[in-house]
Amino acid sequence: MTRILFDRILFATDFSPASTVALPYATAIARHFGAKLYLAYVIPPDAYGLIPVDERDPALENIRAHAEEQMAAVRATPLLKGLSHEVLVGHGDVWPMLSAMAEKHEINLIVIGTHGRRGVEKMLLGSIAEEILRCAQSPLLMVGPESSVAPETEAPLKRILYATNFSPECEPAMHYACALAKEYNAALFFLHVAEDVWQEPLSTRMQAADFFRLRLTEKHWALEEGAAPEFHVEFGVPAEFILETAGKLQIELIVLGVRGTRFPRVAAHLPGPTAYDVVSHARCPVLVIRGGPQLEK
Repeated sequence: MTRILFDRILFATDFSPASTVALPYATAIARHFGAKLYLAYVIPPDAYGLIPVDERDPALENIRAHAEEQMAAVRATPLLKGLSHEVLVGHGDVWPMLSAMAEKHEINLIVIGTHGRRGVEKMLLGSIAEEILRCAQSPLLMVGPESSVAPETEAPLKRILYATNFSPECEPAMHYACALAKEYNAALFFLHVAEDVWQEPLSTRMQAADFFRLRLTEKHWALEEGAAPEFHVEFGVPAEFILETAGKLQIELIVLGVRGTRFPRVAAHLPGPTAYDVVSHARCPVLVIRGGPQLEK
């Protein structure tokens, strides 16, 4: 028997309301898996970049001291009671610093909240969350601005939705969805949103379950033993129907596979991929996967 391995979790915060909404999910998952939780904050360059070089060190110390005061308030929350945790504070470009922290502490799940910036605001300010989405090798749990707050102790996760377009990037996410459904004894739903009805076998009135079995066989993807998902197929814009289906099925976790990019900082200023669109409007957290599942015996 195997179970998914989330025993070192990194919760990245900027002390904003978006991070506050994400914290209960991080602590609930850490509690479920008996994980150590790392509370991370990175002082961004715009907080000290305009300070003269000869004055920067003492200014950084003051900024760090203020950040540690804010982190102390986070640590005081009842959500962390009884959880093994550690505070990490650094300075520099946010994602490179978080990536270094994740590598040093062998993190196997990152949890972040996102402001869900869209349109002109995103073009001007960018989205660090999307840069992380594009770059993170570890599984990434993203909690958007419309997510409900999880219970203080244990996130229910009784209804999980895995959405796929059958690209190679989606296969690892399927295994995570199956493993988490098994871990939480959750109902599992598979969704494919076809953008062009004429390119899909379902247009010949094939049943959704038969369609999925055919595509999984064609891709040589195998479901985890014991997985018995309910299959759904829709036609239209993927992000819209993922959100609509999640709402109809009262989903508590969405699982998506994503591809990376060679220029994540540029992508962070452009209209987002389907995953970021979903995160920005989902009423539940979204687990984004780029690598294969980490399991323990």
